[in-house]
Order: sequence, then structure tokens, then C-alpha cells
Amino acid sequence: MTRSLNELVYEIIELYRANYKVTDSLDERLVATWIQSNRALLLRESPETIRSIDPHVIQVLPQVELELVSAINVPTLDNSNKILRTVREIPSFINSKDNTPMIVRLYGSELIGESFEPIPATMAPYVGSGKFNNKIIYAFLHDKRLYFTSKSSIHRMLKYVTIEGVFSNPIEAYEFVHGDGSYDWDLEYPISESLVTTMMDMIVKTKFNFVLYPPQDPANNATDDLTNKPAR
Repeated sequence: MTRSLNELVYEIIELYRANYKVTDSLDERLVATWIQSNRALLLRESPETIRSIDPHVIQVLPQVELELVSAINVPTLDNSNKILRTVREIPSFINSKDNTPMIVRLYGSELIGESFEPIPATMAPYVGSGKFNNKIIYAFLHDKRLYFTSKSSIHRMLKYVTIEGVFSNPIEAYEFVHGDGSYDWDLEYPISESLVTTMMDMIVKTKFNFVLYPPQDPANNATDDLTNKPAR
């Protein structure tokens, strides 16, 4: 079973009304923000490895255009080399417990069946120097773009890359592919059903009271001391 963002939002709103016996509603966009942040937290703390992660949480960015640039853009590399990178900035991945971006798979149509190896940016100067790995294409994140390199320069033949991953903001990832403003809240939302109950429990325990009993500004002055914004 999969749910849309609309379904999740309204289920949480109904929980709020039932728990606190109120008729007031919650702002739908506020609830959606809670869903986004708690989904990211749960996935970041998940014990599952990339290979075993639920496919429902994975999103695909197909045929992302690449460009060849000077390695001067990457501080750890030899500036005389050329390196491949995505033309556009990539939506943020969720990082796992070991601070590794949740990149599930990277591949290009020019190299059928070949997946590229994600590595930390600091490892880029040292990989691919062996007898059997000089044709492996390695990928790393730097300044919100994915970079691709290989010691044999086979990476230079790539024009596009398909990116499969778990992204912090599913709406941003969807609109990266389909265009700004294209996301529909009735689309299937990328979350495991096994996480939904836990996520809703977290929201009930950590968010509802904040709405009912917001922090009070004890100072009697012309400034909102909670936000540093001038009082109206």
C-alpha cells in the first residue's frame, strides 16, 4: 500500500482533531513540512543498507545532462585534468548514519549495464590507479553537483547520467525532472508504509503541543523576542 501526500496530510489533521477535541484545522503546508522532515529523519536513522532499502522511497532523475569542465573546480584534483559533472545542481540526498549520501545507482546509456561507483570527494585523487579498476567510473558530490572521473578517461564519453537515490525533499526531486510547480499532492509519496505509523507518532508527540501551546514572549516590549522581528 502506498499513499499520497494529501492522504498523509489529512490523516495527520484528523489525528490532531481527534486527540485534542478541536474543530480547528492545521495548515496543510505546515503538516507537509512535518512529513518531509520526519521522513528524512527516519530514513537517515534506518538500519537498512542502500542495497536493501525499500524501493518505495527511491526516486529517479533520468538523463541528467553532463558537461566536461576543468578540474580546477574541485580542490582535491590535478587542475590539468578534465572532469565530468552534472550541468544542474542535484537535489539534496538524505545522508545515512555514516554521513554517506543515499545514492542507490548511477548509470549512463552509453555504457549499458555499467554502474558508477559513488565515493567521498576526498577519495577522488586516489581511486582507479590499479590494474583492474582503471576503467571504473567514480562519482562524488561537490558543491551540489555530481562529478565523474576515471583514470582511463572513459568517463569523457558520457553525455547523460541517470540518478537513483533517496532525496531529502521528494517534491524538489520530482520537480527537478518535471519542472517547477509540477508536483501534485495526489501523487504517490515516496515513503515506506512501515515508516508511516512511526512518523505519525513522532508528529503527534513533537508537533501538536507546539501548535496548541506556542512559546510565549515574556518581555513586554515592541519586539518579538522569539523571532527578532519587530512587533506589528
